[in-house]
Parts: sequence; structure tokens; C-alpha cells
Amino acid sequence: MNIAITVWKNRISPVFDSAQAILIVQTQGAEIVDAVLNGFQATMFHQFINLLQEQKVHVLICGALCEGPVTMLENQDIEVISFMTGEADKVLECYLQGKDMTAFSMPGCRRRRCCQSKDATSTEVVWKMADLK
Repeated sequence: MNIAITVWKNRISPVFDSAQAILIVQTQGAEIVDAVLNGFQATMFHQFINLLQEQKVHVLICGALCEGPVTMLENQDIEVISFMTGEADKVLECYLQGKDMTAFSMPGCRRRRCCQSKDATSTEVVWKMADLK
């Protein structure tokens, strides 16, 4: 199976839109067989999807990525594990071992999906003047 991870240095790139490199890892079971680092332009999303298809990627692990692009990837039979953070090798190891990955979820994100809500009032914080003194 081939797994793609958007990376920045040795970490998962926090925001997909600013990612410039993708690590494509070929695995056999829980073992890494090969790994190749590729450059890409996140703003050229259709080309990114083509790259994943050419490389026969089945899973994308990345940072923040909203619903529209997630749906496009899933429509191409690519599993998306978004809103992940941390060192790429540790996240990959956790995934390959089938462990719970919630420790690598971005702070405040429990759903591994775009956390924005149309109903912002449910998550607003109301500051009182007394709290600011």
C-alpha cells in the first residue's frame, strides 16, 4: 500500500494549502519498503490528485484540510486522515501499527475533519470586561 504524507521538514505540514512537499511511502504490511519525497503545489489540487493516482496512493495523512478537497480525494478512493500534527515518522509508525492516532490530532480537533461550523454561536467565547483586568 502507498501512503502519502504532506511534510514540512520532519513534521506533518500544519496546513495543506501551504504544503510544498509530500512524502510517498510504499509499505508491505507494517514495513516501509521505499520512501520518496516529491515537491508539489497545493494550489493546483487537480494535479495533486493526479500525482496521488500516478503513485497509486491509498491513504493521505495531512494537516488541516477542509471538506471540499477531502470529498474530491475520497471520490478517487483515497482515504484521508486530516488534521494530524507531529513528526511524520512517528505518525506513520502509529498508523502502520494500527494504533489510535488521536494523540496526533490537532489541538481542539476530535473529528479529523474541517472543524468550522456554520453555527459559530455554539463555539463562541464571551469575554467579560472583568476577565480582561
